[in-house]
Amino acid sequence: MRYLFIFLIVFTVSYGETIKIAAAANVQYPLRELITLFRIKYPEVRIVTVISSSGKLTAQIERGAPYHIFMSADMKYPEYLYKKGLTASKPQVYAKGILVLWSMKDIPLKQKGIKVLLEDFIKKVSIPNPNTAPYGREAIKALKHYNIYKKIKRKLVYGESVSQSTQYIYKKLVDVGFTSKSVVIYMKNKGVWIPIDKKAYSPIKQGIVLLKNAKNNPYAVKFIEFLFSKEGRKVLKKYGYE
Repeated sequence: MRYLFIFLIVFTVSYGETIKIAAAANVQYPLRELITLFRIKYPEVRIVTVISSSGKLTAQIERGAPYHIFMSADMKYPEYLYKKGLTASKPQVYAKGILVLWSMKDIPLKQKGIKVLLEDFIKKVSIPNPNTAPYGREAIKALKHYNIYKKIKRKLVYGESVSQSTQYIYKKLVDVGFTSKSVVIYMKNKGVWIPIDKKAYSPIKQGIVLLKNAKNNPYAVKFIEFLFSKEGRKVLKKYGYE
């Protein structure tokens, strides 16, 4: 009985572990692949993901959401949580995201570039909420850089996150919209898209941090290590991250 009891304890520890990952919407597609590869190495681990805007996830973590890992679209939110004492490690940059303009409609996006937004036939432009989604914040910067923000402001349709902004574009509810390069790569380059000149916005340094709830979760640490491994970086590069 004693040996059986010890076996049951080991079995519970090894096969009862769950990692809860809060991730920004732009990284959801490579994250799926990363999880699949990670579970080949650790099949006993269950991984639960919650996808939303970085700002909303930060608010949830502040209110006590039981996540183990936070993958943000920038460093601002992980650093904020670190300063508040809600993390178990310092935030790290795991990738740099690329902002793109994408459309599923027949518009001269490649010929006219971002200035196509000024055309009368462009009625609606989707953008992630700049208050909670870093890609939205940087899209506003790009519009201001080209001195067209005030001219097209009335055309903007705000999505809660990159994911919702993407849905508006994909379903043709808008004429064109801002999203992440990882999205258009996942969509196998459907429609037409252009990268926004990197001089027009601040580098989107995407951050990851181990949260306080992960203190006794060794697999959460292993997942972050895997993300920074050669195998993990290969997946991120495949989806257009630098």
